[in-house]
Amino acid sequence: MSEKLSKILQIVLYVILGVSLIIFVLFYINGESMTDTVLVWAYILLGITILSLLVFPIIHFIKNPKAAVQFLLILAGFAILYGVGYMLASDSIDSNIYEKQMISSNLSQMIGAGLITAYILAGLAVLAILYASVSSAFNRK
Repeated sequence: MSEKLSKILQIVLYVILGVSLIIFVLFYINGESMTDTVLVWAYILLGITILSLLVFPIIHFIKNPKAAVQFLLILAGFAILYGVGYMLASDSIDSNIYEKQMISSNLSQMIGAGLITAYILAGLAVLAILYASVSSAFNRK
């Protein structure tokens, strides 16, 4: 990141911090009458956050296309992993809780796929920790 852009972003962050501090103090003094103002400021901050979450990665991918390819491969890996979880998940809605919460069989299968994907990722994390421990023990020679 260039020095000029870094300086501009730092100034913008200080301005946002200052405005947030002023709104906080006014809310603390005035109480509930400032609720709408605080909510509007929170929505503005959310919009800034979403915008920066979308713009900065796009700029980075334009400057570094290899990172974009690597990101797309990782994203494809997660999609494949979720697809495996979806195929392994059941679509049964036998329990009464499904009827009370109005969960369809498709939604039940998607929930199951998310859980199975989380289990697979947790298992892979444990295997990676074990591999790192064992490989570091053998590399100490």
